[in-house]
Amino acid sequence: MGTDCGNDEHTHSVVERWHVAVNAGEPAGARRVVADPVVVSGPRGAATVDPDGFAEWVTRSGITLRPLAHHAVADGLAVVEQDASWPGSEERTRVATVFRVTGDLVSAALRFDSVDAALEFARTHAALATTEAGGRDSAAPGPGQTLFAFVRHWSRRWHGPAGAELAERGREVLVVEAVHALSGRPPVTVNDVAAELAVDQSGASRLIAHAAERGSLAVTPAPADGRRRSVALTPDGEELLRAAHVWQEEVFAALTEGWTRAERTAFHRGMTRLLAGSARRGHGD
Repeated sequence: MGTDCGNDEHTHSVVERWHVAVNAGEPAGARRVVADPVVVSGPRGAATVDPDGFAEWVTRSGITLRPLAHHAVADGLAVVEQDASWPGSEERTRVATVFRVTGDLVSAALRFDSVDAALEFARTHAALATTEAGGRDSAAPGPGQTLFAFVRHWSRRWHGPAGAELAERGREVLVVEAVHALSGRPPVTVNDVAAELAVDQSGASRLIAHAAERGSLAVTPAPADGRRRSVALTPDGEELLRAAHVWQEEVFAALTEGWTRAERTAFHRGMTRLLAGSARRGHGD
């Protein structure tokens, strides 16, 4: 494997061992080359997994990644251009992976469709890390305070003094989003919605009744137990959800106007990791 920078031999060596383990397809070897946890991403999104989860992915996917060129970006951060192939296909696909090395292990492996995209992301990550390392005013809010201030701000946008109609629509979208999130495990009950929204059963019942009156949800007796109610989206509810998602993307685009694509991608990945961590800790998802 070629390299355009020879001053990061340790990172290069760790990444080489990662490739050997992945290409061998052996779970034990795969476990030994990654941190706990390790952040991974690819075409299907990002996830934070433990070494067992990483080893499972290696054996399940059967992927082979032949390294072509190593680009050192910063201390412990590198991009490797690769030829990827999968079982049952002779075709190779050119990809690139951003590697973060912590100690003697890979703590992040983020796959991109091109080396340019990977390098752009890695250099932005390195610049942000450098800025953070420069120090922060101790009187300024920490990242946790900023996160919760952001949540409070957008909660007020739905439920604050912006108008009764907006507040009603916000509550409708809230419960429709919850039912949609649960729709992969039907039937969805009132108790399921209450747990998803972290409200009591009576609160969930009121939200569901309101959305049903507006035609976004259908409430019917549950198939297995007629005493329980099953909740599902109607065509109007699906259209409301589509419109809400368009609006959400427009808001994100407006809030990040002037950001680079790499900055937006990094922020999106960070939010995905926050959601995954919140779900694991039982603070909602």
